[in-house]
Amino acid sequence: MTEKREREPLFYIQQPNFQIPENRMQTIYSSRKAEQERKQKQNSNLLELAGPKEEQKVPQEVIENTAEQADVQGAIEEFESGREEKKGVSFAFTAEKRKPSFNRVKRFKEMDTLERLDYLIDFPKQLPPIPCIFETEEKAIRGFLISKNDEWIEVKLFDDRVEKLNVLSLKAVKMIGLRR
Repeated sequence: MTEKREREPLFYIQQPNFQIPENRMQTIYSSRKAEQERKQKQNSNLLELAGPKEEQKVPQEVIENTAEQADVQGAIEEFESGREEKKGVSFAFTAEKRKPSFNRVKRFKEMDTLERLDYLIDFPKQLPPIPCIFETEEKAIRGFLISKNDEWIEVKLFDDRVEKLNVLSLKAVKMIGLRR
């Protein structure tokens, strides 16, 4: 790859002199473990440098500092481990489980007759009405649900007639969809 860049073009057509940028890759990195090991080495070096004469004064101070650092480090590690356990939670201080923002809607096939009628009445007005088959003991009617009361429903048939049916006499409501 360097051979291609070092060569100059064989055919010149008013090309400016380009300076090829240098690639600077990452050469230094750090990690928490490496920093902890470095601090421990520094503390052990301080203890060795103190010597036998100052053994009573300096080590007490160094030991107290390292004990404080260990306490702080332990608290930090506990916090981080607790944080890793709560990865699913978006906020660090809430312990509640996430709830879905939308409630699951039943399939039309899973609904009973009254739920199906409510679904068809509350169907979005931006969408065309869905043709259905309304089955009673006597007959089956094809059409669109127009309105619903506690006792009656009104169904608009395909020939623009409107029929009233008793809600209690309905056996089933089935979607048939649009035919082409």
